[in-house]
Amino acid sequence: MTRTLTIAALLALSLNPGHCQDLAKAPAFEVASITPCKPGTPEPPGEHMGMVQFTAPGGRFRASATTLKFLMEWAYNIQPSQHSSGPSWMDTDRYDIVAKAEGNATDDQQKLMVQTLLAERFGLKFHREKKKLPVYVISVGKSAPKLFPPKDGEIHSIRITPQMGPDQKIVSYHTVATRFSLSQLTDTFARGLGRVFVNETGLSGDFDFTLDLTPDDSRPNPLDPSILITAMREQLGLSLKSQDALVDYFVIDSADKVVAGN
Repeated sequence: MTRTLTIAALLALSLNPGHCQDLAKAPAFEVASITPCKPGTPEPPGEHMGMVQFTAPGGRFRASATTLKFLMEWAYNIQPSQHSSGPSWMDTDRYDIVAKAEGNATDDQQKLMVQTLLAERFGLKFHREKKKLPVYVISVGKSAPKLFPPKDGEIHSIRITPQMGPDQKIVSYHTVATRFSLSQLTDTFARGLGRVFVNETGLSGDFDFTLDLTPDDSRPNPLDPSILITAMREQLGLSLKSQDALVDYFVIDSADKVVAGN
């Protein structure tokens, strides 16, 4: 199955602060090609900072018109608020990347391979600190969670479909998720909300569920926090609370541009 993600990563490679990744032991792609895009190359339609596609099983990876900033956030499962700025070009220069893993690499293995790629080819170096940031804590509410075991043969997917009213205005966004974990759900919303999500539900594994986000005239953004908080409580039986917490913060030490033919 092919998954297109602009915000998600599920596993971060453990690094000791102030030390570089041990590239000799790190998972790596069998082959990888990096092509700088021409200056002024626009972002893919409907995307921001680029697009990542990966296939599991199969081990194929592709990034289209993607910035190093986004690749780092994707590979390490962090939000823009969780890292320092780094060189300005990290947020503007775009790259096309095509890579292939040996065998049938899993999702998590491919993310580790991207981490290796960023270190080897872009010379990305950073160290970790802890920083207090606003987060959303997700926990089990007063009622039983409305999350259901996946059916046999279902694939991992999420579909968000606008629901139109009689006047052709969008009345809600209907979300159908299959074989989807809570971490993947919160990753879907985290970038739009600009917050890190902390999962305190104790629930693991994949689930099937539906979720409707209903904007109104006073809250036209379906990712308005009050809309999401109400929808998750009433439709999924999950509580979402805003608070401050210590989270991983990446301080970028250095990075190098990849030039054509490199």
